[in-house]
Amino acid sequence: MSEVPLEEAEPARKAYGDLTEGEREVVREALTVIARDPAVGREIPGWRPPSVEYTYTTPLARDSAEAITVVYTHTPGLGVTVVYYFRDPQVIDP
Repeated sequence: MSEVPLEEAEPARKAYGDLTEGEREVVREALTVIARDPAVGREIPGWRPPSVEYTYTTPLARDSAEAITVVYTHTPGLGVTVVYYFRDPQVIDP
């Protein structure tokens, strides 16, 4: 399976700059997963087709309740736009 083109919106670039190096590593791993399959995230209802907005949350460490959430949109044929990254203190997708 080929990777989907991925770009960052300005708010995401600014938020990335505020993350620690460990958090950035988690983000890079999450973006690799998202680029392989944009539907891996949790869909946010209410978007008009063809674009879909998702959140993807991944733990900072295997045994951590802290996580990083990536908010992004996917438009088939055009790719993924990362909207924002944020630290999520206790919510982890299964």
